[in-house]
Amino acid sequence: MIAMMTWIIAIITFAVIGWAVYRQWFSKTKAAHCDDCADVGCPLYDQAKVIRENNQKRA
Repeated sequence: MIAMMTWIIAIITFAVIGWAVYRQWFSKTKAAHCDDCADVGCPLYDQAKVIRENNQKRA
């Protein structure tokens, strides 16, 4: 009985991890994360884009 519960928990755990990995890296419709953000606070925000936007504001 306990061995069966262990297998069920393991299968559910690996399925959830597999789903998250698939959704993050392999899915065409990626999960919402920082790739598309326009906040300066985002660590993945393109610095060149920030500089361009600042230069356009000054002009």
